[in-house]
Amino acid sequence: MTEAPSTLAIYLYGFTLPDSVAPPILGVDDEHLISTHQCAGLTAIVSSVALADFTGEIGENNVQNIAWLTPRACRHALVIDKLMEHEPVYPLSFGTLFSGLGALEQEMTERSADILAVLQHIEGCQEWSLEATLDRKQAVDVLLTEGLQTGRFSLPEAAGRRHLEEQKLRRQLTAELNDWLTDCLTSLHNDLQPLTRDFRSRRLLDDKVLQWAFLLPMAQVAAFQHQVSVMTHQYEVYGFHFRVTGPWAAYSFCQFAAI
Repeated sequence: MTEAPSTLAIYLYGFTLPDSVAPPILGVDDEHLISTHQCAGLTAIVSSVALADFTGEIGENNVQNIAWLTPRACRHALVIDKLMEHEPVYPLSFGTLFSGLGALEQEMTERSADILAVLQHIEGCQEWSLEATLDRKQAVDVLLTEGLQTGRFSLPEAAGRRHLEEQKLRRQLTAELNDWLTDCLTSLHNDLQPLTRDFRSRRLLDDKVLQWAFLLPMAQVAAFQHQVSVMTHQYEVYGFHFRVTGPWAAYSFCQFAAI
């Protein structure tokens, strides 16, 4: 039985350029096909969903239920991925709803200029993420060894004094480590920046020392990955561990005009 219109809401996945075509796939509820709606020079990618699934007490319980949330979030991501195969996408986060076309068109009209500017900026690009951790003890060990090898540091011959001086040098290097790390990150960024169209430094989580998002022209992806490999070879001796992930939809570069 078809649901009454009043029980449905418009689920918005994101925006694309004018005259985009929606791929023939089901939306987040695995029941309604996605479709497009044109307004103000934008194409909205939408599908119908049951309003009660996302609002009120039932909706609050659903978003706390991993068994309910996970497959729908995965379908949301699948829609974005399918769109990315053919055109730039201004992606929105899971659960962006509108009560009807009037409300959606008002939002599109108000934000059209900003969103179109972003779509033009990200066209032909992918978002890639680079994050790194640092074993600080290993870094101090290597910096001490380098200092001794280059003559920057020297240790006395007597075992007791040697141990005390070594501990003093370790404390000094530990105190200076944040400055050394800042210099490393600046160098890493300078090596990668020429390959990118845009860059965002993201909030550090867990034990990360860098968490960066890059907007990469697709023609530069291989060069970017190669440069990260070079960096890994150069810096892993100090205890750096790098991780590259992507391609992602350009969420990090679509924030200033967020719905």
